Amino acid sequence: MLPILSGIKKRPGMYLGSSSITRLDMLLRGYSLARREVGVPPTKPEREFEGFQSWIEEKYGINSGQSWSKIILFYSVDEYEALQKFFELFEEYLNKNKSS
Repeated sequence: MLPILSGIKKRPGMYLGSSSITRLDMLLRGYSLARREVGVPPTKPEREFEGFQSWIEEKYGINSGQSWSKIILFYSVDEYEALQKFFELFEEYLNKNKSS
């Protein structure tokens, strides 16, 4: 798992302000952009995360161009539930990749 995600999972309010999958998505986009801007190459966990979008699309049978966060939110009651579901799905994704 991305190192930043373990902190967010434990204390989402501290990192995101509230338990929100949309805020998580924005934070991760900003994190990636900042690293690219200063020329820091992606780490192995960051490269693993790159496949999460296509895995979510396949899992939900969606090919709409929507982000992973929007797809998960669509199938959730609210932002809070979607964030919890993200961590479950991401763990499943990592476990599938390890077993492949």
